Amino acid sequence: MKSDDLHNSIKKLKLKNVKIDHISKIGEGAWHDVYKIQRDFEDDIVLRIKKKKAYGQILEYDELDLITEYESSKAYYQQANQCSFDICPSFFKYFIDEELVFTVESFMGEGKPLQSLTNFEAYTIGKKLGEFFLVMHSKNPGIKGSGNLLWNGKHLEGNLQQNAYRVWQNDNDFYVSILNKLIATDLKIDRNTMVDKILNLIENRRNKQQNLSLVNQDVTPENIILNSDKVSLIDPFPTVDFDLKYAGYFIFCYKFLLPAYSTAPRYRNNAYDQNCSILSKIADGFTNGYIGENEIWLKCLKNECILWTLLETYDHYEILNKSELSYKTIQQMGSKNIINKRLTLCLKELESLCSTI
Repeated sequence: MKSDDLHNSIKKLKLKNVKIDHISKIGEGAWHDVYKIQRDFEDDIVLRIKKKKAYGQILEYDELDLITEYESSKAYYQQANQCSFDICPSFFKYFIDEELVFTVESFMGEGKPLQSLTNFEAYTIGKKLGEFFLVMHSKNPGIKGSGNLLWNGKHLEGNLQQNAYRVWQNDNDFYVSILNKLIATDLKIDRNTMVDKILNLIENRRNKQQNLSLVNQDVTPENIILNSDKVSLIDPFPTVDFDLKYAGYFIFCYKFLLPAYSTAPRYRNNAYDQNCSILSKIADGFTNGYIGENEIWLKCLKNECILWTLLETYDHYEILNKSELSYKTIQQMGSKNIINKRLTLCLKELESLCSTI
């Protein structure tokens, strides 16, 4: 980032009486540098300045993509706060031009690091998140269509303009197709038992269509203010997809995916593998908050975890068959050796989950 980007951002925001010692860098993701700005007699705010380079590549300026990204965040924040007061920033604006791109939003406080959470705190946080997502997923997304969000010049819409039934059946067809592709490989898969169970799971799933909701594809602890008194969500990656599917995704992430990715360069410093028991407690709390004692929903969430694990297995196999890995892939997933080891973990997890069906 250019040294004067921070100064120019403050200038464009027309913030007065903000001293240098009132500004502190509080984070750095793959795409943004993040600063907290303290203000006298006003609430603190967070400034996210878009980087010029990410994953070793210069980021090309694409106004439509940027508007889509930030309008999606705004839409998610607005609906989330309708479901649970102040769970997301209530103030959010963005500024875009070819020289400087940034957002500014409410400062949501400081959370605790994973390693400092007790099992009770982790469970409580998960339960609050489960209760929130249950309400969030029950709301009409207010966006025409489903899938990835796009800015059409006036408002957001999904890239899939099909009825929900067709989208649901296509979703099931997709899982069948990747399972069939994995069966045709030389991977060690229990074709007599595990495959039949997954196929049966998918066929039963077809008749239990889920609701389309505004869901968050990035539920990592980096984007959650972890505090048992007040849990907050920031920097979402919204899409319109099925509710139980993405409730299952949260559990899949916290029970398996995050610890499994601890060997990837992008996530090494997060120590997810060292805090896997805390992550698991968050997932347990989430399950309780989302479904309570509903045994039917519990089975559905377990099935969704199986399908997410199936997809992760397929993605790893596909990546390994590429002649070369991009710098971005290496940062996000690791070297071929690391990816191959994680593929083995995925297969073991898939077998373990299927054994409970």
